[in-house]
Amino acid sequence: MNLKRLTLLALLVALVGLPLFAGGQKEKSAMTGSTSGTVTVWHYFSVASQVQELKDLAALYNKSMPNVHIDYVFVPYDQLPNKIVAAAAASTGPDVVVYNGPDVGQFVDARAIADLSPYWNSFADKDQFVPAVVHSIGGKVYGVQGYVNLLGLWYNKDILDKLGLKPPTTIDELTADLAKISAAGYKGITLTGKPNDQGEWQAYPWLSAYGWSYSNPSASALEKAFGLMTSWVDKNYLSRIVVTWGQSAPFQAFTVGDVAFAENGNWQLGTAKAHAKFNYGVVPMPSGTQGAQVYLGGEAESIGGFSKNPQLAWDFLKGSYFSKEGQLIAFRDVGSIPSRKDAASDPLVTSDTLLAPFAQEVQNNGALYPPDAGPVTKVQNAQLVVGQQWSAVIAGQETPASGAQKAVAGVKSELGQ
Repeated sequence: MNLKRLTLLALLVALVGLPLFAGGQKEKSAMTGSTSGTVTVWHYFSVASQVQELKDLAALYNKSMPNVHIDYVFVPYDQLPNKIVAAAAASTGPDVVVYNGPDVGQFVDARAIADLSPYWNSFADKDQFVPAVVHSIGGKVYGVQGYVNLLGLWYNKDILDKLGLKPPTTIDELTADLAKISAAGYKGITLTGKPNDQGEWQAYPWLSAYGWSYSNPSASALEKAFGLMTSWVDKNYLSRIVVTWGQSAPFQAFTVGDVAFAENGNWQLGTAKAHAKFNYGVVPMPSGTQGAQVYLGGEAESIGGFSKNPQLAWDFLKGSYFSKEGQLIAFRDVGSIPSRKDAASDPLVTSDTLLAPFAQEVQNNGALYPPDAGPVTKVQNAQLVVGQQWSAVIAGQETPASGAQKAVAGVKSELGQ
């Protein structure tokens, strides 16, 4: 190529060329306080505290970007997936979508959310986030959780104090405590044993405590965890009725006051304050021989696949959900747990004796939900198989050994292992 062509090419690049993002999106210039526009955000929040959180996040962003309007659009929870997919089919949709994290797979398939990788990879604060809140498919980041919800072990402090017991840190300690609690005439523990995704959600900490993994399914690990539940049922530490309970009923039973422990989430704080007439506390889920992992649930945030201004959408996410201040807003308004390390270590969080243990779990034991063991829909099918066997074992319909064998066979079939 001669010098004239090189010079002309350089001139064209200087006048026209801007680096392209995946999907053909062009990187715009950095946002400034004078930038104006509208960011449309689809969500499914209707509870007063959640609506307040949305307002506070917009106000936080508008402190530095006063000319950008955040247009929140409510879509009912059960309608949002279909609406976002339908919008994408018509090459339209919101700038930002706040949605149930496990839906990331179907949204990617429908092109309803954009590849966040170009933005995320250059985000100075990305190392503040635990890996389990970053949803990637095919090596590309599509969604990130600006906060999480997860399980912990609630305890009735009055019962434990009366019996001279300390909150357990291991499964062995918990089992020993349950024996003393039962002997004293109290009920032991509540959780959900329902044969669905809620059952598997609450089963996972116990399963992972013995080494269970969807990437490397082990019947022996499952048999140990299932055997633990069977022994608890046989000794009346755990009632078989839990196979009919979702996640709300077990906690309602806990708030009556005659149950020592409840496996449940940070979202139950309001219920505890409203109904429990006893002193209570929370500790991280007890560990087994292989520790314990806890799924990180809650909403993920993404740029819409057909956003008209993806750079402004990213700027909003960066300045709200993904900022330390934004995550402290979610903590203060709703009790959602920060996914950033610096937010989790903020005095606002660490001084909260009930929610600090959840924040500790996020940093130490948080697990991606659903696990990264294959295509999302297939992993979810595999999780359902495990949830069904978890329930069958607690109900006495399967032995720990037979339930484990059926679960592993089903998981391997679903995941093609």
